[in-house]
Amino acid sequence: MSNPGESPGDRSGPSADGTVDSLPDPLAADDESFFRQLASNTSEGVLTITEDHTIVFANQAIEDILGYTSDELVGNSKLTVIPERLQQAHVDGLEAYVRSGEKHIDWDGVELPAVHKAGHEVPVSISLWELPQSEGPRLFTGLFRDISERKLRERRFEAVFNNTYQFTGLLDREGTLLEVNETTLSATGLERDDLVGTPLWDSFWFRSTDRARRIAREGVECAREGEFFREEVRVQGGDRMAIIDFSVRPVTDHRGEIRWLLPEGRDITGHRTREQHLHVLHRLLRHNLRNDLNVISGYAEMLASEIDDDEFQAYAAEIAATAAELIDTTETAKKLADSTLERNTRQYAVALEPVLSAVVDELRDAYPESAIVRSDDEDLLVTADERLATVFREVIENAIEHTDQREPVVRLGVTADAETVDVFVTDDGPGIPETEQTGIFNEEPVTQTNHGSGLGLWLAELILDDYGGTLAYDFCPVNGSRVTISLPRRDDLEN
Repeated sequence: MSNPGESPGDRSGPSADGTVDSLPDPLAADDESFFRQLASNTSEGVLTITEDHTIVFANQAIEDILGYTSDELVGNSKLTVIPERLQQAHVDGLEAYVRSGEKHIDWDGVELPAVHKAGHEVPVSISLWELPQSEGPRLFTGLFRDISERKLRERRFEAVFNNTYQFTGLLDREGTLLEVNETTLSATGLERDDLVGTPLWDSFWFRSTDRARRIAREGVECAREGEFFREEVRVQGGDRMAIIDFSVRPVTDHRGEIRWLLPEGRDITGHRTREQHLHVLHRLLRHNLRNDLNVISGYAEMLASEIDDDEFQAYAAEIAATAAELIDTTETAKKLADSTLERNTRQYAVALEPVLSAVVDELRDAYPESAIVRSDDEDLLVTADERLATVFREVIENAIEHTDQREPVVRLGVTADAETVDVFVTDDGPGIPETEQTGIFNEEPVTQTNHGSGLGLWLAELILDDYGGTLAYDFCPVNGSRVTISLPRRDDLEN
């Protein structure tokens, strides 16, 4: 095959003594012109070699892929662009084909590395065929496609697929496992061949119970119709039963058609166990501990009324007051547990002013010695629920109780922009100690020695987090401290 710009008569090939002689035309003149034009304009590399591995044609695209110009390749061995470790296999393969006497080589889309002029390897896809001709050396043309980008995407996908902590697989549309990630294999102790080719519902995890098999089938059917499926299910783990957050999502091809399904599972056994423990603690706070504290408070009040000694009366009154404080703490802890266990409650548009007014009126009655000063509030709507009053109550009450003033003053202000409503609670006290800020207003970890003593701000922060809001703190040496309650703004009353 000739180089671009040469006439068919100028083409040359190797002779017996190694020189380059004229080669017979493999194609008629019209076919030659068409091939030359096609090869010159394609983005895929084209190389033509003789049966003794000599390159006789290279198009322009080869330079884009491998860095060699046509002149640098024509007349040289094809081994120039083949890695040394694969050269003998290439030589043996072509020679075996020539000796076989066959006239049709079927080598389409084989992925191999080729050597770039700069020395590095380039992944390519090669299609090879023999050019028909009646005489002269046999000619073979290879079509080279640079698949570097595709290989890079595959490596990135594999890195994500095999390094996620979730159990992940790939299914065909019928629900048969095509692939599973390393996390899954490590957790089960199985080999890939033990799982690939098996319907998901018959796989190691889901065949343990009828419910698990049914949910696996439902997930496949739902995703096959283009819907995302998610459900918690108990399955067989590597050495125990496990609860997983199971999902199946459809995966589409470049035409938008569903080609594969992606099942994922996240082990939430520990999370569910901790939740059960929290339920037990919740019941303990709600019933046993609260009832016992009421008994202590009752007996302390009886003692105070029966004892004449002033000193002992003071002791009894202190016991009663401490029990009352603990009862209040258990009530806040109960609310905290309620908010933690019921964090999927639906939020809706709430008018800010009526809720804030009700809380302020309540606290003015409870703390008559304090002054709660409000600015004129706009008629604003926020995303919240019935727990919003608890947020305001805990923050404002905290400002009143933790001041060093005999007649504390708490000022409330409200500002808003297009997305957020901020409620400012400013006091004239000494500020919130750093230990009380841990885990609420900063990222410091809570430890046995570094933690707050109250639960009110924890509760407020937890509820706001559920709303998508925040709780922030600023200390002002002259004017005390300010806590900012930020809430998502709403523009309508639709639920």
